Amino acid sequence: MRNTLILFAIALTLAGGAVSAESDFDFEELMNEVETQTQEVQNAIAAKDFTTAGTEAKALQNAFKLVEGYFADRGDAADAVANAQDYQKKAQAIQDALSTGDAARAADTAADFSKQCRGACHDKYKPL
Repeated sequence: MRNTLILFAIALTLAGGAVSAESDFDFEELMNEVETQTQEVQNAIAAKDFTTAGTEAKALQNAFKLVEGYFADRGDAADAVANAQDYQKKAQAIQDALSTGDAARAADTAADFSKQCRGACHDKYKPL
């Protein structure tokens, strides 16, 4: 729950106006939170706690809005910007599947989210 509150606080900061991604949050800390959050989404789906899974997926979506801004500000990582946008869509797809009661699709999307996130960006951009 603490992770969710942290991510929502970050999202609220973003909603308040223009934000410089590098100066308003610690990217490495956010990525650690994302890693934990991704596992929490999968665990909640497996436990059939769809309310928590949906909340966690929304937090992931908000986190990747920050990631998108971070890499857009860098100016040298168009692929990372595109990946962040893709992860936002995947997080939304998890929420959509949960809202229609399609736990299998939500679980598959969450597993794909975790696999793709780790392979696409981590290999190229971590450590920063």
